[in-house]
Amino acid sequence: MSTFGTLNTAVTGLLASQRAMDTAGQNVVNANTPGYSRQRVLLSAIGATPSASLHTGGKNPVGGVQVDGVIRIRDAFLEATRAAAGSRHQALSAQESTLSTTELLLAEPGPTGLQAGLDSFYAAWHELSLSPTDSASGSVVIERGGGLTDQLHTVGNGIANEWSSARTRLQQVVDQTNQAAEDLATLNTQIAAGTTAGRPVNELMDQRDTLVRKLADLIGGYAVPGQDGAVSVSVNGITLVSGSTAQTLTLTGAGDIDNAVSSPPTITWGSVAVPVESGAAAGYLSALRTDLPNLSASVDAVAVALRDAVNTVHTSGFTLAGAAGGAFFSGTTARNIAVVPTTPGQLAVAGSAGTVDGSVARQIGELSSDTTVSTVLGGTDGPSALWRKAATGLGTQLQSLKAAVAAQGSVLDAAEDAVNSDAGVNLDEEMTGMLLFQRAYQASARVISTIDEMLDTLINRTGTVGR
Repeated sequence: MSTFGTLNTAVTGLLASQRAMDTAGQNVVNANTPGYSRQRVLLSAIGATPSASLHTGGKNPVGGVQVDGVIRIRDAFLEATRAAAGSRHQALSAQESTLSTTELLLAEPGPTGLQAGLDSFYAAWHELSLSPTDSASGSVVIERGGGLTDQLHTVGNGIANEWSSARTRLQQVVDQTNQAAEDLATLNTQIAAGTTAGRPVNELMDQRDTLVRKLADLIGGYAVPGQDGAVSVSVNGITLVSGSTAQTLTLTGAGDIDNAVSSPPTITWGSVAVPVESGAAAGYLSALRTDLPNLSASVDAVAVALRDAVNTVHTSGFTLAGAAGGAFFSGTTARNIAVVPTTPGQLAVAGSAGTVDGSVARQIGELSSDTTVSTVLGGTDGPSALWRKAATGLGTQLQSLKAAVAAQGSVLDAAEDAVNSDAGVNLDEEMTGMLLFQRAYQASARVISTIDEMLDTLINRTGTVGR
């Protein structure tokens, strides 16, 4: 190898070492940057050009080192696994958080729950049956009846309000999805252009992967990489992002819980319904379409059973003035049930006109028994039984959801650890690499200084002996 060839080899080593140290420094600086993938410099040997001999060709095996590129350390399989785990976790968490808020409305078991209100209401009728002419006892019955309806109003309206809040959160998810899809399409364009032009796009790819993960968390999007570095994202076969094109999703369907069954909330692309099965959107859709409407219907059934059971007995009796008893409760749902009598004199407490026996008041008090109220209702469950089923069903579902969230959280943590282990920055490793390339840089610099000294001796000092 010639002197200048050796000099060229040293220079390429100097430049390659500098590039490697810069990359290691960048890794260290971004060690805590969310979504950052550590980078590595690819180096390869440069073969020397063939000699110019006429009869014997040949070439030196090494002519220096070149930088082939800087790659990201990111395993596509691990990233896809992490996205899928996060998508499922978000679905369960969204559903669980919505129902947890709703469970607080039931306040069961406890002294402020509806069951305690029912027991207090029936007890007031028992007291009235012992003193049917006592107006104070009659006032207590009306008051406790009003308190019971207020509790039903609170629960019914609370479920309806939670439904509206969940729909608002789902709309926010859709808006965030549309924005993320648009941002991803823009990044796809930049990455494709950079890849074609040979410009570095590693940081853009990090941003791309972060958006893909976000779309998975939001709506369960699945990404498929392309040859030019761009990705396509689909949701169960519906393409959301393709290259530089992003589709816009819309939330359609009912705007209140009253129409949730007949017109369930749906995420659509144009006129096509998007089959969302994971991501936060799936959790909210499950709560909006099934969980909250079913719970609302169960609470309405409690109100109707209470109304029918009490009215059936109350209308069979008579007031102290001898008038036939009318309805005690009015309304058709938990949100509009109300007490009809406003004064004790309107209460039907006697079994027949002209008597003061308190038998009807006693029969209403006995509706606290599941067997008695079921008989009055023709064999169907009474309000207490229906309420217990609703509260127990919600509690059981929440318990299962919380267990599922915890289990999926462990899966997510494991997937996150696998990604970080593969793509995360290890400071010890980077510092070791920096020391290695620093020594290589110093070695190349030493070669250059040695050649400089050689050339100085050859040019300026050769032939000066004896002068």
